[in-house]
Amino acid sequence: MDLVARLRLVHEATLQRATGGEIAVSLESFFEGNDDPGSIGCNLGDSRPNVRMFYQLLRDLRSNPSVQDMWVRICDFGDPQSWPYSDAVYVVSSLTKSEIEDALLPLRFDSVTEGWMYGQPPSVPEPREGFVPFSIWWD
Repeated sequence: MDLVARLRLVHEATLQRATGGEIAVSLESFFEGNDDPGSIGCNLGDSRPNVRMFYQLLRDLRSNPSVQDMWVRICDFGDPQSWPYSDAVYVVSSLTKSEIEDALLPLRFDSVTEGWMYGQPPSVPEPREGFVPFSIWWD
């Protein structure tokens, strides 16, 4: 674990928490320096994809011109011995739900739903015309 990257991420999450609402950070903020298998998809057990695979597949999807952007929801960052924890990734896209599911199938998500699972994070810009938010969730 890159401790400097972790401190930067915790600082960003702390600032967002102070303004209220959901905390959502860029893929880079969440994944760069992160090698903690418990940070995302921890409900998947020992056969879960590794953190690098999560990052790669999410970046690949984000590179699609039909994706406006993508953010990682931070729901816990209180344990100084581990990387902040996420249970959801938000994708703003003009792709269909099925296209998003197909692209991320190896990540073994529990659900993909249209809309902001926990409400739109204040740090996330409004979707452009023709784009809608989707929530990818791991229990």
